[in-house]
Amino acid sequence: MSVVGVEHSWKIQTFDQQAVHALAAALRLPPLLAHLLIQRGQDSPEKAHAFLRPGLSQLSDPFLLTDMDVAVQRIHQARDRQESILIFGDYDVDGISAAAILKNGLMRFGLERVQCSMPQRLLEGYGLNVERVKGAREDGVDLIITVDNGIAAHEAADSARELGLDLIITDHHAIDESKGLPHALAVINPRREDQDYAGAHLCGAGVAFKLSSALNNTPNDLDIAALGTVADIVPLKGENRVIVALGLRHMAKHQRVGLQQLARRVGLDIAAISSEHIGFQLGPRINAAGRLDDGQLALNLLLSDCPTETRGMADALNTANEERRTIENLIYLEAIEEIEACLNPEDRSIVLARRGWHPGVIGIVASRIMRKYHRPVVVIAVDEEGTGRGSGRSGPGFNLIGAFHKCVAHFERYGGHLSAAGMTIREGCIEGFKTDFEVEARRQLGDGALLAEVAVDAIAAFSEIDARLVN
Repeated sequence: MSVVGVEHSWKIQTFDQQAVHALAAALRLPPLLAHLLIQRGQDSPEKAHAFLRPGLSQLSDPFLLTDMDVAVQRIHQARDRQESILIFGDYDVDGISAAAILKNGLMRFGLERVQCSMPQRLLEGYGLNVERVKGAREDGVDLIITVDNGIAAHEAADSARELGLDLIITDHHAIDESKGLPHALAVINPRREDQDYAGAHLCGAGVAFKLSSALNNTPNDLDIAALGTVADIVPLKGENRVIVALGLRHMAKHQRVGLQQLARRVGLDIAAISSEHIGFQLGPRINAAGRLDDGQLALNLLLSDCPTETRGMADALNTANEERRTIENLIYLEAIEEIEACLNPEDRSIVLARRGWHPGVIGIVASRIMRKYHRPVVVIAVDEEGTGRGSGRSGPGFNLIGAFHKCVAHFERYGGHLSAAGMTIREGCIEGFKTDFEVEARRQLGDGALLAEVAVDAIAAFSEIDARLVN
């Protein structure tokens, strides 16, 4: 059932009342909780029981991921030869978490020559590039493993092959079907698996966690995996939910030094941490370094076990987050001013570009604008050389990466997800992209009113909301 309110469309889920009462009786649960469980697909006593009590046994065999066996065999070879390995990550929380997990996992596996790197956002943009591959070869690296990137790095993969440098890609971003997979030794990406795969929605940190688990025959660094999973806003379904539930317990119990220091900066007790604290307190501070420069400082925070060292890092990340907020708010206000002056109410999309905007915060700005105007948004920061780095966000009912596929002729590089994507574009191509993106937005969204969707799981009476339900 759909009810239209002021600027919102309320989607009220239908339900089977008989099934709700049957599940409530079987598990001795309040009917409203049984209702919510069924809405989440937990429609049998066995499923609901497992959902409410996440455990390690619910994590699937990492070797179910395509190419996992190839990757593990190559890393075994690297250990036997004591080769040099470069982990190439990303500058957001997910990429930083993934790099920390895999470095710990490789060191635990017995590799000693392991280094981590990531692109500098302002100079290189996103993902592995040809220059980094060439630099790795010159530095004597024998094997590159990407985390949270690489699925779109076709040129870099071809360069690695030409140089005789082995490449393992671990990623979770969408695969461009028109280009296929990069030419790498192994490509581990849950998007290659069937839709019923338990880890279908794993983030980059989750994929790195699976690789580390495959190497060491045991899951480790669950707290960091939970950090990346929550911060990357992937659906908390299947293995993601298990990783976060167990990871929060791990975080509270073991109190990793770097996270403990960062929590103290915002007045949090790490022993009582929640996913909300990660999403709104810890995550933005770990993100801040990568948004303004590169994420190495945040990576060092996760890897260090020195209280004195991490205290200074936490202070620096807190300061960087305050600077990020100031820059973000300024760009947001400038963007809103432009939109209010120029937006045609009939437009299905918003594309904004300006020289001088900081590319590190445009994704957050795009998210804020999307929530305000209920349509897909792309914000592009153009540098002095005329290169634009754009970040897009969209809501339910719009396939953003699908729309980018239709606009590929305008981009130098691009990649992303259903609702979040980015690109590199020359300044002269922006108007053409804006036109084509609007055409695709009209095709996907139609001519109806653009309203924010509010998903309503259940309509509850006040009498149903009691202490038993809350517990």
